[in-house]
Amino acid sequence: MWIERPTDPALLRSVRKSILIGAIAFAVLSCADDSRRGNGDWDGTVDTLPSGTMVVSNPSYGVWDSSSAWRAVEELRIGTLEGSGPDLFGGIAALEVDDAGRIYVLESQAQELRVFDTSGEWVRTIGREGGGPGEFRQAIGMAWAPDGNLWVVDPGNSRISVFDTTGAYVTMHRILGGYVMMPWPGRFDVHGSFYHYGMDIDAEPGGRFVMVRFDTLLNPLDTIRVPRPPEDRYFELRTDGGFSRAGIPYSASIESRIGPNGDLWFATTGNYHLYKRSLAGDTSLIISREFETVPVSAEEVDSAIARLEWFTRQGGRVERSRFPSVKPAVHSFYLDDDGHVWVVPVVPDTGSGYPADVFDPDGRYLGRVQLDSGLRGNPIPIFLRGRIYAATFDDFGVPYVVRIRIEKP
Repeated sequence: MWIERPTDPALLRSVRKSILIGAIAFAVLSCADDSRRGNGDWDGTVDTLPSGTMVVSNPSYGVWDSSSAWRAVEELRIGTLEGSGPDLFGGIAALEVDDAGRIYVLESQAQELRVFDTSGEWVRTIGREGGGPGEFRQAIGMAWAPDGNLWVVDPGNSRISVFDTTGAYVTMHRILGGYVMMPWPGRFDVHGSFYHYGMDIDAEPGGRFVMVRFDTLLNPLDTIRVPRPPEDRYFELRTDGGFSRAGIPYSASIESRIGPNGDLWFATTGNYHLYKRSLAGDTSLIISREFETVPVSAEEVDSAIARLEWFTRQGGRVERSRFPSVKPAVHSFYLDDDGHVWVVPVVPDTGSGYPADVFDPDGRYLGRVQLDSGLRGNPIPIFLRGRIYAATFDDFGVPYVVRIRIEKP
């Protein structure tokens, strides 16, 4: 995802103070018994910075105990290893769910939209590859508009195609073409504003990606910039013929999301900090959680270097000394429709499923949910009415769509 270094002085001060507070909290909490489990009480702290930002520091354990912890139960899986039906996916670009619980799967290879009912049965296919009305060339995302129609973002055709719930083509809106960002980070918020990336050509030489807030007629309202991580996360190769770079595996980054209310959320993955910021640039909430670092093994570095052969074949240099010694604390995070924050932490592989840390809307750590299927960052999972809709892979690399029910005692 595109990212930008914080330049707002108030935000910088808040971040620096939060890092200091987080470091102090970590030093104190690291002396506590890590094996302690939640007992229904929250043992974190809340501090208020002079700017008014609330800083919520959480211990490594949450509120839940064995009787109150949420459970994830996979109740539906759509996909197949072989065949030629609509449930055979070559790639999944995006997911959506309508009010009837029907699942919309944007198939990236076929460039068509497949609809399945609540039992996983195929209902219809919308669109096809092409440039005509209702056709897709490089569709990457979907969002439900306030009027109940579905917007399908297609930068390959430089447009958004609009469909009703019967699959009928309604109209289209022109957008910036030629640029693709996966996963697509846009959405509608509860106020009816639409978020899609754009290009700020005046920001720096060559321009840069920004998030733009539009109204339902696609008139731009605001430009939103997201903090950037350090530039030293890449191996770079500059030649007379051009420029190429490869990300340094296991480097910390910044993940960002637009919340349901239009707030900007972002996480600094190296230190398990999450920030909630308004469109005006005011940081209202900082969440941190104590965590255990996961080292990067020599074998993992060897494997990562082997995967960068495409870069070294061009003449690029991969320096082993620039690999981090520890992995980031956070892989990704998501926001559900009840205001909870779901964080996918980086943990040692135990073969016992995929964890997700859950925080309440006030930033208090509730506990960890174990998932049989991991929450991939692409496409972004849908959290809706106590269920998670996500894409996953089996051991053979075959993509599936899963619906997961969250049981809350």
